[in-house]
Amino acid sequence: MVDTTSERGAPAGSHEQLRRYNYEHFWLGHLVADLVRTARGEGVQPGAEAPDFELESTEGARVRLSGFAGRPVLLHFGSGT
Repeated sequence: MVDTTSERGAPAGSHEQLRRYNYEHFWLGHLVADLVRTARGEGVQPGAEAPDFELESTEGARVRLSGFAGRPVLLHFGSGT
C-alpha cells in the first residue's frame, strides 16, 4: 500500500495520526446513540444555538466551537482518509 497522505494535502507523516483519529472517535456506540436520539427527535432544533463543545483537530490541537463566536462556521464531520 502506498502512503498518499501528503498528496491529499495532509502533512507528511500524519497518516498514523489520521488513522488513529478515525478509529478512536467514530465507534459504533456513538453511532447507535446518535441514531436513537435522532429517531426520538432529541438534540438541537433547527434555528437554535448549538451547544459549546471541544474536539481535537487532526493536527492534535484542541478546538472549541465558542472560539468561533460571531463568525459563520461550517462543521464537517467525516473521515480524514
